[in-house]
Amino acid sequence: MPTWKRPHACRCSVLSLALLAAAAHAQDSGAGTDLQFGNWLDPSGRIGWRGCDPDGGSWLTAEPKRTPTGFLYGCSPERPALAALGSRGWTWSGDVGLGYLHVGGDTANSAWRRFRAPGNGAVLQADFSLRHAADGRYADVRLSRLDRDNQYYRAVFGQAGRYKVQAFARSTPNVLSGNARAIWDGVGSRHLTLKPGLSAAASTPAQVAALSAAQPLTTLSVVRDKQGVSINYLLNPRWTTYASLSHEQRKGARPFGGPFFFNYPFADNGGIYEIPRPIDDSTLNFTGGARFAGNLWRSDVSYTGSFFRHANRSYRYDVPFAVSSVAGAHSPPLYQGSFAYEPDNDYHRVGATFSRRLPGWKGDLTLAAALTTMRQNDRLLPPMDCQGAFGQDLAPPFMADCGHWNTTAALSRDRADLAINNQKVDARLVLQPMDGVTWRSTARYLREDYAGTYWSHNPLTDQWGYIAENGAQGAVVPGEMGLWDRGANSSVLTRIRNLPLDKETREVATGLDWRPSTRNTLGATYSFTWIERAHREVATTRDNTLKLTWNNRSTGWLNLRANYTWLDRSGSRYYYDPYAFTFSSALPDFVTPAGGLAPHTVSALRKYDIASRTQHKLDLMATFVLPRDMTLYASFRGDRNHYDAQIGRQRLDSYASSVQWEWQPRPDTTAGAWYGHDRSKLVFANVNDAAGSDPALGGTVYPLANRWWMDDEQRNHYAGLSLNQRMGRATLDLAWNWTYSRGRTGYRMSSPDALTTPADAALASGRYPLMVYRINSFTAGLTLPLGTRTRLRLFDTWERGDLSDWHYFGFADTLVYDHRVYTDSGPSRYNANLVGMMVEVAL
Repeated sequence: MPTWKRPHACRCSVLSLALLAAAAHAQDSGAGTDLQFGNWLDPSGRIGWRGCDPDGGSWLTAEPKRTPTGFLYGCSPERPALAALGSRGWTWSGDVGLGYLHVGGDTANSAWRRFRAPGNGAVLQADFSLRHAADGRYADVRLSRLDRDNQYYRAVFGQAGRYKVQAFARSTPNVLSGNARAIWDGVGSRHLTLKPGLSAAASTPAQVAALSAAQPLTTLSVVRDKQGVSINYLLNPRWTTYASLSHEQRKGARPFGGPFFFNYPFADNGGIYEIPRPIDDSTLNFTGGARFAGNLWRSDVSYTGSFFRHANRSYRYDVPFAVSSVAGAHSPPLYQGSFAYEPDNDYHRVGATFSRRLPGWKGDLTLAAALTTMRQNDRLLPPMDCQGAFGQDLAPPFMADCGHWNTTAALSRDRADLAINNQKVDARLVLQPMDGVTWRSTARYLREDYAGTYWSHNPLTDQWGYIAENGAQGAVVPGEMGLWDRGANSSVLTRIRNLPLDKETREVATGLDWRPSTRNTLGATYSFTWIERAHREVATTRDNTLKLTWNNRSTGWLNLRANYTWLDRSGSRYYYDPYAFTFSSALPDFVTPAGGLAPHTVSALRKYDIASRTQHKLDLMATFVLPRDMTLYASFRGDRNHYDAQIGRQRLDSYASSVQWEWQPRPDTTAGAWYGHDRSKLVFANVNDAAGSDPALGGTVYPLANRWWMDDEQRNHYAGLSLNQRMGRATLDLAWNWTYSRGRTGYRMSSPDALTTPADAALASGRYPLMVYRINSFTAGLTLPLGTRTRLRLFDTWERGDLSDWHYFGFADTLVYDHRVYTDSGPSRYNANLVGMMVEVAL
């Protein structure tokens, strides 16, 4: 949810927030570590669900206060009364809610279910607190259970000023498809077998299409289960130790591209498959350290470790279609494709930070250093898992024995033994040489070293390279097995080793903040970043950045903030092919073909991450303090990026504006409205290739007649209304959210030769159909008291979505096109409704 939508969401009860579709997206973020506890029905983790305290945030006055930037502070949550527990000074409070949810409409749609997967069933929520005022001991337990895959439990206990322990467990679903039709059994397992009625490497497109259409719609999802515990312990007023341990597991299946050699140029041959990729992995994270806080010195020493493991090292899937030689030779059948999972890997980081106050300069000096290593030493898999032979029987070089490739003896070594080692040093100096002036300077050094070299060499056959597409590519096109040797394949170009991407970053920055008056602050910061890269197109890039800021509060009703950033990136000479040493052409016995090697790419290409570019970025934010406790906020952002490229990314410009109105006349009334708009445009150029060895743009391989350009434009609109009104002891919640996104991709070309199939030029209209994403959602809720300790919550959310993606046009009719098999028919329109009821009892 964008920050400008609802910066003070806690003013409303949990009901109006819980059913907003956008709120659930936060559950998919990988940022932060265990900072948010909740689910789509209770995103705030039961914090402030009771509403606002009518007495406000101060014992002196209930009048709402504003932040320095003009926004009203969120209301103080209403706290329950504590009751005595026994005779030893403990007090407690608690509440339990039990309810029922009912969903109707197009509830299988993945856009509706993405991170919430609601279903019919019971709901349980509870909150318990214990307090011991005499010595500051406390305990809090919160839980919310919607179903097995959507729940959280959290317990926190400790003693104020001594220690704090936290333990949690939670499950979050990620629904990736609600309309999948798989032609395989064993979805979710490491071996996908064809359903009865299909034969591996012996089925026809008609048979596969008929079986696919007969399959019931199914859901593909990945469930993330995470548990953890953490502790902070105050050894004395200066020293604190801390540690945390968490374990996360993902299980399920998701749509994934599983090719078995491309089918487009060869009808009734090859095969392209979208498969339900099984997911079963886990990550163990640990952090521990100690902090020291003295009068002049502060320090923090820590260790962080992360360990990623897969339950299975690979998975495989049976293929229904046979591959055959385009040269008319015999190709032994290949019955399955296979994929290796991401390798198991370990991450270790040791860091230390030391800060020293400089009282005489009213400043602070900070030094930080860290050593990091990321290691992969997983056991490697055989290059392939076939039986018999593969390839074509044209000649001995085009046929291979599976026994020489389905064993780890075909590897140059049986473990990865690769690592990336980083060293980082930071220094920061902040001084106040005079009142109203702050000087900031920083310096940073980061080195990233790739350790280890893996050679793709088979000692059994003395061949270099890899088996392309599990042998399928070499079974279709002679000489494209992916292997080099000193015999008939001495001119085959193939990858033979890994690519190390060492990098060294040096950055210095200095800036001033000047407050000429109590209502104005000006700032200027200049930074220079020098990055040296190994084996990239540009060896050295140089970034010059200037940032200017202005904060103004010249009136009591307006707060204005403005930021402008200018960046200029330049660098050393651009070399279009720095990867030649990783290919077989670098071997001493490589024989260059008579016509020369095809170029790696066109020499005029500029990769956007290292290409020379100029950026202008402007941010304007204004907060208007209006009468009757109203706030109006308006913002504008512009970001223009121009790249020095004939081929590649040329422009990326984006603009955004928003306006937001909030009204809080008293603690029992909160209303708001907002609207946002943003747009972006990407301009990209490329050129189709022909035969030859000339890499120059305008040459024989990349003639100017083969150039083409693409303009991708995105327009997004967002709007919403909300109202939270307490009526006596009852509370009404209303919320409306609207999202409309439209994407258009246009293209142009110098001639029909810019297309892979020039004969299709007559069909080219110059633009693709619109991509549309439109969602309307409305939420209504009513809380009614049933007694002094019981209340009833009734709520309803209705959502309508209109999603149109031209990539999926025609998939509603069939998921099988010749030898191309798809599992998912993509997004679609939906209309869904959720009704809920919950009885809550204060214990």
